[in-house]
Amino acid sequence: MIRTTSRAGTALLLIALPALALATVTFERRWHWDREDVGRSVALTADGGYLVSGQTWAGSNQYGIVLARTDSLGDTTSVQYLPDVSNGSGYLCQLRGGDFVAAGIRNSGYVFARGIDPSGDSIWSYDSSHRSLVFALIATSDGGCLIAGRDSTLDMGLIRLDSAGREEWSHSYDAPRVQGTTAYGVAETRDSGFILCGDVIDYLESYVRLVRTDAAGETLWTRLYSGPVGPSLQAVRETPDGGCLSVGLEFDTLSAQNALYLLRTDPSGAIIWTRDISLPGAGTQATTLCATRDSGYVVAGSIDWGDSARAFLVKLDANADTVWTSVLPGKGREQAEDIWQTADGGYVIAGTSDAPGDSILLVKTDSLGRVLTGLAEEGPAAGERIAFSVAPNPAGGFATISFTRPIEHSDARALSLSIYDATGRQVLPSFGLRVSPFHLDLRSLPAGVYMLKLEYAGRTATRKLIIE
Repeated sequence: MIRTTSRAGTALLLIALPALALATVTFERRWHWDREDVGRSVALTADGGYLVSGQTWAGSNQYGIVLARTDSLGDTTSVQYLPDVSNGSGYLCQLRGGDFVAAGIRNSGYVFARGIDPSGDSIWSYDSSHRSLVFALIATSDGGCLIAGRDSTLDMGLIRLDSAGREEWSHSYDAPRVQGTTAYGVAETRDSGFILCGDVIDYLESYVRLVRTDAAGETLWTRLYSGPVGPSLQAVRETPDGGCLSVGLEFDTLSAQNALYLLRTDPSGAIIWTRDISLPGAGTQATTLCATRDSGYVVAGSIDWGDSARAFLVKLDANADTVWTSVLPGKGREQAEDIWQTADGGYVIAGTSDAPGDSILLVKTDSLGRVLTGLAEEGPAAGERIAFSVAPNPAGGFATISFTRPIEHSDARALSLSIYDATGRQVLPSFGLRVSPFHLDLRSLPAGVYMLKLEYAGRTATRKLIIE
C-alpha cells in the first residue's frame, strides 16, 4: 500500500472573463424524452458536428440508448434510439476508423455493445456472457474498443473488442485485502497498455485504486492509496513521463463538502503529489478528463451549492497547475460527464440536467470555457415546437428561413422574427413572416454570431446564425 506523502490545497480561482468573441460558436442544448434521461458521452463527427449519447426510460423497468446527432451549431439533425437495455447504459466512443460504438448492459446485467457506422446504421452487435456494470468506454489505437466497470465478483473488469465487435479478451482485477473495487475510468498508454482508476468497497478504511496493464490486459502493477475521506477516482490519463494523472473527489472534513481531487503518480504508481480544488460554501468534484493540444488537461465535473449545481471546467497546464476555471451557465442541477477539445480550441461537454425534467445536456464552449451570453438558443417541448431552419449557415448576403407552425395552429397568422447580436441586443426591428421559405437580407449586418427568434401563438423558437 502506498500512502499519500504530500498534499497541496488549491483554491478554486473564478476568473472574470471578457465578452465572448463573435467568431466562436458556443451553445447549450437539452433533450428531454421521458424520465431518467441521463447524458453519458459525446463524440466529434467528421462534418464538424457532434453525436451525444445517453439513456432514457422506456417503461416497465426498461431503458433505451439515445443518440442525438447535431450540426456544428448544435442544431439536432437526427435522433436514433436503441431499445431494450438496462439502467446503466448509453456510453459512446468513436473508433479509429470512424465508426461508433454504443454500450451498456441489458438482460439483467449482461454487457452489450452496438457498432454504428457514420450514417447511423448498425454494423455489428455484441452480447456478452459477462454480468457486469459498465462505467467507461474508450476507443483503442488498433481500431477496437475497451469496456470498463465492475464484474459480478465485485472487482474491476475490462472487456476488449476488436473493430468488428468480437471479444478479444476479458479480465478481472481483484484486490484481496478489500471487499471489492470498481473501475470508473480507463485510458490507453503509449505502449498500448491501459490504466484503470476507481474506488474501493471496504468497511474499515477509504481507498482509491489504480491498475496498470499490458496490451493483453495482464496486470503490471496495482496500487491502493489511502488518506482521502470518501474518495473516488473517476478519470485517468497517462502523463508524458509514463506516470498518470487521475481526478475525482474526496470529502473535505473541514468544509463538510466534496472537493475535486487530483492524484499524480510516477510510472511505477508511486505518488508524486495529491491536490484538491475547492470553493468555500460549495462542493466540487471531477467526473471526466481530457488531454489538450497545449500538453495540458481540462477537467470537467460539477460545483454544488446545495440548492443548485452547475457543470464546471478546470484547465490545467502541463504540470497540472490551475490555469482557469469556468462555471457553465445552466438551470437547476447540472453535471458534466464527458469532455473533448474541439477543432477551434474550445470544448464540447455532455452531461445531465434536471431542467426541463431529467434531460441530456450538450454544451459547446470557447477556448476559455465560456458560453455565449445574451439570448440562448432553445426550443420548447416537441409537441409545441415551431419547425424552424436557416440556410446556409454560415451565411453571407442572404439566408433562407423555412418554418412550419405547430400542428394545432394551421392558420395563416404571421410569425414575428427578431434578430439579436451576441450580447443579446436586438439589431433589427421585428417583422412578420407569413410565407415559408423567406429570403432574409443580411447585407446590413457585420460578420459575427447572431440569434434569430421566431414567435407565434405564445410559442418561440431560436436559431443561431453566423454571418461571414
